[in-house]
Amino acid sequence: MIDLGHNGAVPPIDQGTILPNLLFGVLAVGIGIVVVLRRRSLFRSTVRDLKVVSRVASRAVGRSSSPLWVGAAGAVFIGVGLLMIGAALAGLVQLAA
Repeated sequence: MIDLGHNGAVPPIDQGTILPNLLFGVLAVGIGIVVVLRRRSLFRSTVRDLKVVSRVASRAVGRSSSPLWVGAAGAVFIGVGLLMIGAALAGLVQLAA
């Protein structure tokens, strides 16, 4: 269980983390959107690049994986980015109060 303090208030967010959270959060959302939209070509290029290292590894990855998982990774990037942006906004609200 998360300890929210004595009166249930959210612990203060350090003001030094507001700008990095905002910048990296927007960057993570942007990268996540690109990954989700380009998941098929990213998957194909990954499998193709593995052929340079090992044809067996390339076939194994190609059979056992799919572009769905690349899209899932992009969705995770978007989620983390949104959490970071939310933390930055919460820090701004606390700073303004």
